[in-house]
Amino acid sequence: MEAATQYCRLGEARLHDGMQGVYIRDKHLILLDSRLCGVQLCCVLAHEISHARHMDAGCHVDKWVERRADQEAALMLIDTMEYAYAETVYEGNIVGMARELNVLPWVIEAYRERLHDDPTLAML
Repeated sequence: MEAATQYCRLGEARLHDGMQGVYIRDKHLILLDSRLCGVQLCCVLAHEISHARHMDAGCHVDKWVERRADQEAALMLIDTMEYAYAETVYEGNIVGMARELNVLPWVIEAYRERLHDDPTLAML
């Protein structure tokens, strides 16, 4: 599966219907909305990279595929020690933690879900 992401192309376009990014499997292409910038761009790209790794078909395939993509994006973007620091400093406040870690709030939520699913991550 890793080889598939090696050859995935990246492009941008003005996406519609609230879409920020999409992986198009038959074209091996990740398209990101051209209006994204900074933190948004990074978070959406990580999410779409997860779809490309798994060669997911279609857009919003199902809630489990989207959940997996969110969690994998969170693991790509968040360092365990930095998360622990932010959790302590911001007393679990998602918005404060997201600002500290330079991610969107949904990434913090996905990281928390992943910690719930696999508590050994907290020990890394």
